[in-house]
Amino acid sequence: MSKRIILLTIVSGLIIVAIAVGVGLYTYTNIQAGDSYENAEKEMNRYMTTNNWYTFEIHNMEQSVLSFYTNEDRSVIGLAEIDVETGNLGSVTKQTEPNQPFDFVILRVEDMEYIGVHLKERPEDVVYLRLNGDDVSKDFLVNDPEIESYTMTYVIETTQPSDGSWSLETLDANKQVIHSSKLTE
Repeated sequence: MSKRIILLTIVSGLIIVAIAVGVGLYTYTNIQAGDSYENAEKEMNRYMTTNNWYTFEIHNMEQSVLSFYTNEDRSVIGLAEIDVETGNLGSVTKQTEPNQPFDFVILRVEDMEYIGVHLKERPEDVVYLRLNGDDVSKDFLVNDPEIESYTMTYVIETTQPSDGSWSLETLDANKQVIHSSKLTE
């Protein structure tokens, strides 16, 4: 065999080994990331169970797991977030107000803000939630009128802090305001 064929065989073999190692590392990293979310969800479930909380909804966010929860008699609502990489957990709770059409709780984590909304009065009529700020207004579809079922909870994720004069409104299918509340904790 010539030196050229031997060299080509060695280079081809090295390329195949490099590709195999790259694919293996990529797969391992993705499996670890999946395990991180699974571990974070297990830790969140342990936190909920230990504290006698009942989960309304749970979300896998970009780098965390977020839970919107309540206690047995629904007199308290809360939001908890656990970081999938560090395992750090942050949570906030708020006493519900019996005479309000909806309750909300706000969790601030670094540059993110999560607003958990629990619709109590006529949730089947609420199609949108509107977050109004100083110069900002954004609508969120909560209950699609074309679908018969409806939800009683919703989590808004925003990078806009609700400092200042912010309000949260429930809207019907025609975007008419049903109820409005100032966002104060």
